[in-house]
Amino acid sequence: MGRKTGAGTAAVLAGLMLATTPAAADAPTPAQQREISALSARIARLAKEATALEDTAAIRRLQDALGYYLDRGLWSEVADLFADDATIEFGNEGVYAGKAHIRAYFLRLGGGKEGLAPGRLDSRIFVMPAIHLAADGRTAKARWKDIAMNGEFQKTAFWGDGAWENTYVKEGGVWKFKAVHRYTTFVAPYDKGWAASERKPDISIAAREVPADRPPTFRYEPFPGVYIPPYHEGLYIPANDPLVKGVMLPGDAVRPANVGPPPQNGPVRVPAPATTGAAR
Repeated sequence: MGRKTGAGTAAVLAGLMLATTPAAADAPTPAQQREISALSARIARLAKEATALEDTAAIRRLQDALGYYLDRGLWSEVADLFADDATIEFGNEGVYAGKAHIRAYFLRLGGGKEGLAPGRLDSRIFVMPAIHLAADGRTAKARWKDIAMNGEFQKTAFWGDGAWENTYVKEGGVWKFKAVHRYTTFVAPYDKGWAASERKPDISIAAREVPADRPPTFRYEPFPGVYIPPYHEGLYIPANDPLVKGVMLPGDAVRPANVGPPPQNGPVRVPAPATTGAAR
C-alpha cells in the first residue's frame, strides 16, 4: 500500500465523513452532528500526526545527507544543508556562525579542496536518533550519536565517538540545520583502542587556521574524562540514579528540581541519592 501524505490522508477521511453525512436537505440530528464533529476532530488530529511523521522523516534524511557528504568530502554540499544564520560547534573548537564561515571551516578541514584526497578516510555512522518537533512544526531538536573512522592510508587510523545536539528549522518547506553541536566522547588510535586515548586538545587543523566567531559554549574533557552533554529534552536518567552520582554536568544543562542554580562559571554536580528507605 502506498504512503499517503498528511493532506492525502485528510482528503480520504473527509470523503468518508461526507459519505456518512445526511443530504443537505436533511438537517442532521443532534447525534449525527456529534458524529460529524468527532470525525472532523479526528481528521484534523490525523492530518497533524501525518505531517509530524513526514517532518521527522525529512529530518532523518537531512542528517543522512550530512553523513554522506562528510564521508565524501563534499564540503560545499555540506554547507548548503545549513540555514544562512546557522552555527556549528565541534568539540572545544568554538562556535562558527553563518553559512559562509561554516563553508570555509569545512573546506579547510578538507585541505582547501572539494572531495577527499587519495588515501583519506572520513566515515561516520549516525545512530540512536531522538527527534522532537516543536509544537508549531517550524523547528525541531534532535540528539544523535556517531561512530567515526578517520585516517590516511599507511599513516594513521583513528576511532571516534561523539554526541550531537542539533537544532533544525523549516524554511520554505525545506528542513535545514540551524545549529549543530558535536560533543567529542573519545578519539583513539585504531590499533590500540580507547584504552590508549591521549589527553590531547580536541582541535582540528581547520579550527587552528580558521578562527571561530565565539569561544566554546563550555569546555569539557573527552574520555578518559567523564562528561555528560546536556540533552535538549532534559536528562534521560533521574538525578538520583547511582549512574550519575558525582558526575559533573555542564552549567547550562537542564537540571532536575533538586539541583540548585548553576554557578556563573563552571559545572554543577548531581547530588547523591536521597535516603528514603524505599527499595529500588
